[in-house]
Amino acid sequence: MYYGRKKGIIIGAVIAVVVILLTIISIVVVLKTDLFKSSKTLFWKYTSIQLESFEQTPNMQLQEIEKLKLQSPYVLQGELTLDADSEDTSTLPNIKLIVNAENDKTNEYSHIKSKIEYENDTMFDLDYVKNDNIYALKSDEIINGYLGIKNENLKVLFQKLGVQDTSSIPDEITINNYSEIFKFSKEELEHIKETYKNVIENAITSESYSRQTGAILEKNGTSYKTTSYRLDLTSDQIVSIVQNILNTLKTDSITLNLIVEKAKLLGMTDEEITIEDLTTAIDEAISEISQEQFQDISFVVYNYKGKTIQAEVIAKNVSKTTICTQKGNTKIAYENYEEGNNITIEITSNLTTTQSNIETKIDIDNETQVNISIMNNGSASQKSLNTTCEIAVVNGENEVKATYNQTIEFVDELEETVTLDETNCVILNDYSKEDVTGLLEAIEERIVQVMNEKIQSIVAYSVMNNMQNNVTNNQNNNSTNSISD
Repeated sequence: MYYGRKKGIIIGAVIAVVVILLTIISIVVVLKTDLFKSSKTLFWKYTSIQLESFEQTPNMQLQEIEKLKLQSPYVLQGELTLDADSEDTSTLPNIKLIVNAENDKTNEYSHIKSKIEYENDTMFDLDYVKNDNIYALKSDEIINGYLGIKNENLKVLFQKLGVQDTSSIPDEITINNYSEIFKFSKEELEHIKETYKNVIENAITSESYSRQTGAILEKNGTSYKTTSYRLDLTSDQIVSIVQNILNTLKTDSITLNLIVEKAKLLGMTDEEITIEDLTTAIDEAISEISQEQFQDISFVVYNYKGKTIQAEVIAKNVSKTTICTQKGNTKIAYENYEEGNNITIEITSNLTTTQSNIETKIDIDNETQVNISIMNNGSASQKSLNTTCEIAVVNGENEVKATYNQTIEFVDELEETVTLDETNCVILNDYSKEDVTGLLEAIEERIVQVMNEKIQSIVAYSVMNNMQNNVTNNQNNNSTNSISD
């Protein structure tokens, strides 16, 4: 099982880098004029313009807020509400998740109090505290003190919990910044582009490229006379491209070391991920890819007055994906010819230093609509941020809606903090295996008991609510009949 996990992470890392290579190499130098240029050159030129349009404007508002979180304490208040309505059932009862938090990154302190309310009654509460290297939980209905774990000697702790093989468990867990996995320096990106550009270009013959002048494109009721540039790839060509990339990667020490660094951010150690491991995984991938049969695929870009106004990815006789991008707006339409499915996604964004709004609309088969709205107001200089996120799913007469409101206020110092010690916290690391086992069994029994009580309460409320609705419906029907008579 351990070897399988290790192999899976390695192969996953290799595949991720291959995808990055394919994306980066598609961005080529844009020359000043199209006169006398080949279809190949112009295809990559306008593909480059299309890909560059995907580069999102940095959200400076949220970036500055995240920086301030690392430097200054802050308090957070959040509330999530759910609402549902349909032609068959009554409105969903009032369900809320309420969160109150205090955080101080500098002093490694965090305190989060959350509770679930059902018809304004508290159904469940959970209290989380982090002090230095101690992590603890408490729920008043389950246990009257905190139950904590020290982030040290974890192998011993898991042995107390009954785990036989602790070889893959570290003595302490390091919380990595996983966003670093997707960050590359300018030099790293330039090396990848220069190394693999020729690899990809040499694997594709000139005959694979074509152009069509005078191609008419309809967009939002307007006709555009465009020139389209097309790249057609067969299954054999796709296999050849991937194999060429992998063969080059085997001898590319810079990129291999980059993969190792990214794998370590996922928690792998020096012993778990080595260059030898990668080259072995690459050899296996090269062998396996030769047995694959891919769908023939075509890429088309449409040029209008020097701009790429649309791109298409066509899987022969299977599907077509259409991509249109403008400043602050992206629209993606997917058509599946075999199954008759259609999905349209439209994303609109408006970003400033004090306000950011992102709207996402998804339409599935003209039957189901999903609308997602995220609004942020505030800034690091104002030491506050208000966020509203709404998600609505509509299908015919049925609608489910979730709304989350949150406020963050930065302060000079947290007013009250919880200190975890022997007076208020049971730290499992400090107890014997027998004591730990007995305590966890008692907590498990209490959780089952409390959950049964909550379920009975919810069922009783639902029955009563349905009875009241039936009475109301009958009264309304009788009133209607009386008027008709």
